[in-house]
Amino acid sequence: MMKVNDFQKYEVTLCIPYENYFKLIYETKYLIEARLGPDRTFIAKKPIYGNSRKKAVQKAVQWFWKDFKGTLGSAHEIMTINDPFDEVVYDNSFACNDLGNKYLEESVIESLIDQSNGDLSRDDSEGSANHPPNSVRRIKRRRKENIEIAPKFFQTAGGTIYYKMKTLLREKGSRSKTKSVKLSSKSLEKAFREVIRRGLDKFESPCKKKTV
Repeated sequence: MMKVNDFQKYEVTLCIPYENYFKLIYETKYLIEARLGPDRTFIAKKPIYGNSRKKAVQKAVQWFWKDFKGTLGSAHEIMTINDPFDEVVYDNSFACNDLGNKYLEESVIESLIDQSNGDLSRDDSEGSANHPPNSVRRIKRRRKENIEIAPKFFQTAGGTIYYKMKTLLREKGSRSKTKSVKLSSKSLEKAFREVIRRGLDKFESPCKKKTV
């Protein structure tokens, strides 16, 4: 029985190798309607319903293993689920291992790779029945930018505060350079005091020093 909130229709596609299709019939007596496609591959389609693509994928995987019992091999080798509501899009929070982003059709994979501007590529790893590969993988590690909370003070995503201090080079005539120093303070007010206490601002001009 379909639940009230499982109103969105998705389509599961199976690309079954010729020999495996008849093996399925002989060994399990399970007959799934399919048409013979190119390269002697049977194409079978099945509608499935869910309130999101993630839920539809979850249902499809459960159906695959319950009905075929491993006769057709691993689901990721032959099964895809469409994306009729354009739920699979690339953004800063995109997770390759999210179930809603797996078992993608070829056109969706290509669109994702294009949207990512070089951050994603096709996941060609073999995987296994219990640990299927993702449809795409990240080829550039996401860098979380530090936030400038005050001039020369930066805070990481984890809350650590750094001070960008000026240092002098030993060579005569050399310009000063800057380096980031990790602070133990957890608030900006305490960070100001720590910089003064540790003398990290000793090479700053008096007018630029922060008065606390």
